[in-house]
Amino acid sequence: MKRATVSRLIFIILFVGLAGVVFFVPLPLHAGQQAEHRLTLEARRFAFEPAVIQVNQGERVILELESVDVTHGIYIDGYGLKAVSEPGHKARLDFVADRVGKFKYRCSMACGPLHPFMIGELIVKPNLPYWRAVALALLATVGSVVYLWHFAQSGSVTRVSPHPGRRIELTRIPLLKRLLQWRGFQPVLMLGTLFGFVLAVMTGFFGTPVGSKNFAIIFVWIVWWAVLKIVLVPLTGRLWCTVCPIPAPGEWLQRRRILVKRENKPLSLARKWPRKLDNVWLQNFGLLLVTTFSPIILTLPLASGIVLLTFIVMAVVLSLVFERRVFCRYFCPVGGFVGLYSLVSPLELRVKDAEVCRNHREKECYLGSKEGYGCPWMVKPWRLQRNAHCGLCTECLKTCPKDNVAVNLRPFGSDLLVKAGRGLGEAYNALIMLTCALLYSAIFLGPWGWLKDWAGVTSMSGRALYASVFLAINLLLVPGLFLLATALSKRLSRVRGISLKQLFISHSYSLVPMGLSLWIAFSFSFLFVSGSYALSVISDPFGWGWDLFGTRSFPWTPVLIELVPYLQVATLIAGLVFSIYIAYRIGQQHSADESQATCGEHRRTVRGLIPIAAFLAIVTIAFLRLYLG
Repeated sequence: MKRATVSRLIFIILFVGLAGVVFFVPLPLHAGQQAEHRLTLEARRFAFEPAVIQVNQGERVILELESVDVTHGIYIDGYGLKAVSEPGHKARLDFVADRVGKFKYRCSMACGPLHPFMIGELIVKPNLPYWRAVALALLATVGSVVYLWHFAQSGSVTRVSPHPGRRIELTRIPLLKRLLQWRGFQPVLMLGTLFGFVLAVMTGFFGTPVGSKNFAIIFVWIVWWAVLKIVLVPLTGRLWCTVCPIPAPGEWLQRRRILVKRENKPLSLARKWPRKLDNVWLQNFGLLLVTTFSPIILTLPLASGIVLLTFIVMAVVLSLVFERRVFCRYFCPVGGFVGLYSLVSPLELRVKDAEVCRNHREKECYLGSKEGYGCPWMVKPWRLQRNAHCGLCTECLKTCPKDNVAVNLRPFGSDLLVKAGRGLGEAYNALIMLTCALLYSAIFLGPWGWLKDWAGVTSMSGRALYASVFLAINLLLVPGLFLLATALSKRLSRVRGISLKQLFISHSYSLVPMGLSLWIAFSFSFLFVSGSYALSVISDPFGWGWDLFGTRSFPWTPVLIELVPYLQVATLIAGLVFSIYIAYRIGQQHSADESQATCGEHRRTVRGLIPIAAFLAIVTIAFLRLYLG
């Protein structure tokens, strides 16, 4: 075994051991005297007062819950305590705070649109889980930088570009290949998801206005969102785009077919998309529009129904005017961030041999053939280097006469190191998604009732002020802070021949793993708490009193809530370390000669990494503060 490899292993073992000590070794705790905390907890839509309760471990807590408007309940995470208060009648909880940490207490009775986000915080001091997590984040940051500095200084550095041979071709599996080449593969899956989509729209318009009892809210914004963020995007990239129902009606109208491929004139004006708009800025604006109004969209079934119906109408209209899938490529706000985060995914579709494509003139993969359609995403497969714009529709697998297209497994994050395709639009998408994760965590998962009231305000003046602040944070404040970190990085690394703007764009891709980890951590918070609503809603999707599967009366039951902080910390630390590594590799790409960089150049790269790593650490600690602090 090489000496450098042994050194790496020793460093990693020491780091993991120290991290284990920081996070798991028990510390002596001195339980407080048997003091007694008596307080009245006032509940109103959609906040508790006080919003934060702080006690010492071992103290007796006596809570009297008093509702001032409608019936409210309380459920304390980690303690499993419940109570219900009707207006004019107090409920009482009496317990000993024997567990340290932060425990959310939430309304257990459906009390209105923002009911799932009516949250308070019980902090039992000393809050060791939070301080352990902060120490672990700092240790991960410093350890990553020291590790990279040491092995850069010793000359044991990693190659900049991903190794082209590190791929496992999945389409070598005969059954999988036949399935992907089957003409009905995508339409059949789309028909299934289209049924769910139509049901979501119908329940949005005609179902109960109570979000926790409506299919549109529970299955779109809890079940689908959690599966998308926790499973589909990290592991399969754009696989959701393969089955997404939104483009289906427009595409089938455009083709005049659902299953069989026939040569016929498309039912469309088939206009070309303007080259000036060949970017992701429209998706960014759509994303900002949806996220600005998300407190309304995510809680009011009618608002959700209107948004979903708008998406599918836009997709149909654009299919009748422009060629191929213009909505998916340039408008869909979900497609924008799914494409960006798919750069992390280990799944890819690529040509096997670019030379075969260069020598083949017909280009059926882009123009189509009797076997299938040309790429609906307007991607030229022989030029495809990143997942960002490939919707995994598998048409090129069907049309390629040379059998030169494959679906592969590859290392996580490979596309983040591809220079081609980087742009300011994607850089802002990364920053918007990161910022929205922070704002969503504060608004929906925080204890601040005034913030929820402000976010849910319906008056024009209040909505305009909220939108202005929301957009300013997304477009100015956070990008400005990251620009400052990039400028410091440029100064410390002494990189030449590249503008600050280009360095800003390049380093923004180091935010992608971090942003994805933030959204996964955010999704854990509501999946384990509110996922049980799905069991009752599946039996009564409209809230009309149906009981299709006998589960309508299944009560709201938080599941494995004690695991959520551990899952969140592990996810955030993994995203932090991965992002620091990607930032280092991107820094390598800007050295004088990335293929033969000297140790001195790599040391300058690590110095330039420090401001970016500090920015990432601050973001991580901010989220730890929201979740655990």
